[in-house]
Amino acid sequence: MQYAALLLAFPLGAALAAPLPSRFEADRVFATPTTRKGKTLRLYTDTGGGTNLLCREAAQRLRLPLNSVPSDAEMEAELGKSLARTRLPRFAAGKGIPVNADGDAFFLVHDCSNGRYFGEGLLSQHWFAGRIWTWDYPAQRLSLEDPAWTAAPDARAIPLGFRAAGEGSPAFHMPRIRVHVDGKDIDLLLDTGATGAPTKDALDAQPMPAPANGARAASFITRSTLESWHAAHPDWPIVEKADAMFAPKFIARAIRVPAVDVAGWQVGPVWFVERPDTAFRQMMSSMTDQPVEGALGGNALTHFRMTLDYTRAMAYFQCLRDCGATPPPAP
Repeated sequence: MQYAALLLAFPLGAALAAPLPSRFEADRVFATPTTRKGKTLRLYTDTGGGTNLLCREAAQRLRLPLNSVPSDAEMEAELGKSLARTRLPRFAAGKGIPVNADGDAFFLVHDCSNGRYFGEGLLSQHWFAGRIWTWDYPAQRLSLEDPAWTAAPDARAIPLGFRAAGEGSPAFHMPRIRVHVDGKDIDLLLDTGATGAPTKDALDAQPMPAPANGARAASFITRSTLESWHAAHPDWPIVEKADAMFAPKFIARAIRVPAVDVAGWQVGPVWFVERPDTAFRQMMSSMTDQPVEGALGGNALTHFRMTLDYTRAMAYFQCLRDCGATPPPAP
């Protein structure tokens, strides 16, 4: 098969349980495979990402062949008109990453404008689909697990939601997770790629972790829910100008939520960055099995060793630092 050479750089079997070459930067995760010629890539890993991407500059640096792609107005509106596709190169033994589980080895090549935040490309929902992955945030390891993996006795399980294929629409592999805030259920995108660009005001309120290249992990919430939380709890602090990811057009607020219940573990405080209602109630909810109101990102996941089993639509959480069991409901 055409992608066999890529698989040779990442052998199947027991080796799948080994950590992948990666870097954790302010609770954001980059895969860092090395080619046979000794060149390293820096690819952002994003469970909420739409498609696998590679920056044109990186493709040229690695001298990868570029093939034309059919015109797609929606894709071109988001990524620009200068699009192509390529395959990743062969990797050095023990220093590679696999292709998608379905064998798709292609990456969409575009002219990146945000390399400062997102590296040289993106590994998306399609890359994670069909496999079992573990993020060990305290140990800073990302691992691809063997298909026979089983959860540790102290791991707490919670189902994930995925949108199945429908008539005329593809399947999506965007994981939805249900958490609890202020005693109420809330559905969020489980988004390891959720990224914030904190302002000085945000850093004054929450100095750690220090951003890397201007960015750090974030969690998101719709404007309406942020305002609802604030109305019900005026003591929950808000930073008015907290996130400059889309500045100067939009400088987002952030709210400090004292506790979030994730799979029976209570963590917090967690800062949620504001996003327009349409970003989640319309756009992201069109790719999830049920509507989502925001995203749970690395700033909340940093407490855990988290395993996402895409094959069984389950998540498993082991709390490794600074959290406790969710208290029982009031009588």
